[in-house]
Amino acid sequence: MRVLFINQFYVPDVAATGQLLADVAEELSRRGHEAHVVCSRRAYDGGGLGLAHEELINGVHVHRVGATGFGRRRMFGRILDYASFYGLALRRAFTLPRMDVCVALTTPPFIALAGLLLHWLRGTRLVVWTMDLYPEIAVAFGVLREKCLLHAILARLSKRVYRTAGAIVSLGEVMTQHLVEAGAPRERIAIVQNWVPREVIDSAGPAVT
Repeated sequence: MRVLFINQFYVPDVAATGQLLADVAEELSRRGHEAHVVCSRRAYDGGGLGLAHEELINGVHVHRVGATGFGRRRMFGRILDYASFYGLALRRAFTLPRMDVCVALTTPPFIALAGLLLHWLRGTRLVVWTMDLYPEIAVAFGVLREKCLLHAILARLSKRVYRTAGAIVSLGEVMTQHLVEAGAPRERIAIVQNWVPREVIDSAGPAVT
């Protein structure tokens, strides 16, 4: 099986999502699957990592795109990093061979829309690995008003992604409840608690069919 992961960060970057993703991708490679990762060449804290655009790391094919790297200190810079990664990651994903499964994380927010397009245009099955809930987290931090038009649009997009995904990875029961309230089918949710990188993954939930 050929699996594509999309996330802004990947090893050797220190971001937790990239470290956890490496565990899963490398394990799939060890089991005989073809694992690909589309990520940024920029570091979690800003700047560049000076890494190659294309690299094979422990059996995983890593494809890095040259997104901006302003870092997370200012919201405007973070938004620019997100926007540049969206476009470049989407383009890179469509230049790769057809994938059987696309696993999209939530960094940056709504990057699962790239997986949604792959599903519609290439028949790639979509898995959403939920680390944060959007747009709910934006409301909680006062970045977005719950009653505004943008919130309504983003909530509708989230619902479409959840309804299309063959499986949705949740971090726990509380997140699962929020996902169901946001429109995710409960029967497609698998709970996978975060772990210390390089430890055994403990999971429970449905397989992607």
